[in-house]
Amino acid sequence: MKKLAANAFRVKLYNKLMGFAAALQNIPAKITPPPFRLMQIGSLFWQSRALYVAAKLGLADAIGDAEKSTAEIAAALQLHEDHLYRLMRMLGAMGIFEETAPRVFKNSRTSAYLRQDNPQNVRAMILMHNSPEMARSWMEPLEDCLRDGDVPFAKCNGADLFGFMDQNKSFDLLFSEAMDAVANVTGNLFLEDFNWGGFERIIDVGGSKGSKSIAILESCPNLKAVVFDRPQIIEAAKNHWNGKIAADVLARIEFQAGDMLESLPAAESDNDLYVFIAILHGLSDAECVKVLNNLKAAVGAKRPYILFADMVAEETHINPSTAAFDMQMLIATRGRERTLTEWKRLLESTGFEIVDIMNVRTFAKFIVAQPRTGHRA
Repeated sequence: MKKLAANAFRVKLYNKLMGFAAALQNIPAKITPPPFRLMQIGSLFWQSRALYVAAKLGLADAIGDAEKSTAEIAAALQLHEDHLYRLMRMLGAMGIFEETAPRVFKNSRTSAYLRQDNPQNVRAMILMHNSPEMARSWMEPLEDCLRDGDVPFAKCNGADLFGFMDQNKSFDLLFSEAMDAVANVTGNLFLEDFNWGGFERIIDVGGSKGSKSIAILESCPNLKAVVFDRPQIIEAAKNHWNGKIAADVLARIEFQAGDMLESLPAAESDNDLYVFIAILHGLSDAECVKVLNNLKAAVGAKRPYILFADMVAEETHINPSTAAFDMQMLIATRGRERTLTEWKRLLESTGFEIVDIMNVRTFAKFIVAQPRTGHRA
């Protein structure tokens, strides 16, 4: 078996620090009287809506590097000054902006990540998760869907998430930008925790514009990549990187359009690596089986490695972050955050076996699989 893990000490330290951070976050829940804790949770949407409006209006952009009064900001954005002040005062109390004098604000370390001129901004993520399409799915049909098992997003918007994106280019673009912004939340350090150099080619399934593949190829000069995604995503990706990355890196990338529910790029050798980063959690078990059967056909008689970067949910006493992601999957898709038991059942039923589960420096794990010994397509 190939040596796949890297940076073991850093990964171990990261996981210890994340465990400590989670313990700190749980302190308020433990010391706040239950009635007050319930009231806090029940009104959290006030904060998310305030943040959404600030991001949508571009308040952080309007402030820029200066200190500005709400009168100046209101004049620039054609807003009601007193309403704006009260919104910004609330956001200031939350640590989003910093009030330096009465009705005067500047950007804080936090609001800096709402600025569109900040390449590390998460604005698209805030806008997508709080968009009318997503917010209504949480607010309106969830109770009914708990009775009938339907998908709230589909009930609200008339189509499932990916079908809706195919029909609505503006939401599709916002979703794509939000997915690109995930790297600004998690960073790309986790990519350093895997021995990519042990392979000749990666097939990045659902790779969007290919930012992850590019980060990997920049550190592995002998590696090639296929970025595989929906036709409209690939069409935009083909010209996206021109002049932005080194020509030798771009020359090693092939952009390929397709539908993973229909087929996947064929394996060329045992030294290929199929990569699914946060893909299967958005699919139902039946859809996963389709993808994995297509993967089995693409692999043929070869035995490449397959890497799934996804959460592994605890069997009991689930981590709060994992539980929250799982509920978002319930709201928008028929996917889920799967336990190790569920991952094994899914992969083994389609002719694959897990050969390693790796901790890396992000909230997901690297689940490494191969076709079962003696497997034939």
